[in-house]
Amino acid sequence: MQSNSIIRRDTMDALHAVLNWLDHNRYLAIGLLVAVLLSAGIVGCQPTTASLTTPGEKVTATELEREAVTVGADLAKRGASLEADVAAYNAALAAAAADIERQYAIRAAIVETVGSLGVAAAEGTISPAAGIGAIIQLLTLGAAGGLLLDNRRKDKVITTALGA
Repeated sequence: MQSNSIIRRDTMDALHAVLNWLDHNRYLAIGLLVAVLLSAGIVGCQPTTASLTTPGEKVTATELEREAVTVGADLAKRGASLEADVAAYNAALAAAAADIERQYAIRAAIVETVGSLGVAAAEGTISPAAGIGAIIQLLTLGAAGGLLLDNRRKDKVITTALGA
């Protein structure tokens, strides 16, 4: 029975230490959390645009290419009488491709803002290793921002204590 209370006390001591650290470094923790969420969003989310064949549905770049080939082949089979449809389709395809490219440009700008993947993003050859580097840089940036805010808060506490 004594060992259970020791384990419980050790667990509470560890939890108390973690909570004290979080209280002392709250902005660092928030900065790291924001960096992790931003990294997950950049790495894990594919940009989407409106489907050419199914109104209201969103498609990724790969699905858009597949739709483009399928619809293009179908329109080509119908012949010259459908040139207006082909022109409308091409305009919709160009707009959808521009939307995808715009989203990729936003993603590349975010990555460049934190100082990573400049050349790889411009070439469109973002490798897993470069992605990991970007995540590390985002975490570093979040940690630096959190440390800056924590230090400002601590400076205010010290100034208040010395002034009073």
